[in-house]
Amino acid sequence: MITKSPKVLLGMNTPQLNLHLCVELCVGGIDDVQLAAELSVDRIELNCGMAVGGLTPPAGLVAAARRIFSGPIIAMVRPREAGFAYSAAEFTQMLDDCEFLAASGINGIAIGCLMPDGNIDLDRCTQLRRMFPSTTLVCHKAFDVTPDLQLASRQLIDCGFDRILTSGGSAAAVDGSRRIRSLLDACGTQIEYVVGGGVRAHNLESIVRESGCDQIHTAVRGTVVDPSTNGNDTLDFGRIHNDGVSGYGAADRTQLRELMAVASTIFVQRCVTET
Repeated sequence: MITKSPKVLLGMNTPQLNLHLCVELCVGGIDDVQLAAELSVDRIELNCGMAVGGLTPPAGLVAAARRIFSGPIIAMVRPREAGFAYSAAEFTQMLDDCEFLAASGINGIAIGCLMPDGNIDLDRCTQLRRMFPSTTLVCHKAFDVTPDLQLASRQLIDCGFDRILTSGGSAAAVDGSRRIRSLLDACGTQIEYVVGGGVRAHNLESIVRESGCDQIHTAVRGTVVDPSTNGNDTLDFGRIHNDGVSGYGAADRTQLRELMAVASTIFVQRCVTET
């Protein structure tokens, strides 16, 4: 006889709706995509340049990811590192990237356009929705540097965005979960929130309970050693260094398995308002 593991119910009291916890893996290369497909991750966010927070993926990676991963793919559109106040030329490049990605069968775009003062760039965000009416638009963690998260939420709703990725304005989601709960309570019927920022197996249950979100975003990065440059230590080539190991970043199979195992035991309870 097969015994199913019990589901952990998190959230609000009756009347309620129990929802599947959606796991989105932030991937930085084709090996990450293959791992996501193998472990049946619900959704991926496709990037390159993970060491600088994620950049627009190249055409070859986009094509391969769409062949390998059958689930929804959200692609990052970010032309450079650092901030999110873009020049006219950069924004034109971003629109070209969005057009290419939409034509390549990508389901959604993760993008963030801010004014120099950190507020949402309303004109550009509205233009994105007008130009890509059927593409899922996600505001990435540029949202977390806006001066007023509730105002930014309402502005993104007005611009026609579908989803916001957030750690509640904190460096880690575990510290911003209560703030995410307040955003969800205020705007959650009009826009989706995905909680991300240091989400791991050991803190997943508490983050979901406190935030109330039914979608989580994780990168679960590890370091993979590539010894090919060891013959000349004077050249670095962008290696990352983590706990005495140097190499390149990739999604860690063990961490992802552990997180998926915890996620499979969680249903999120949402209050259902009867009219």
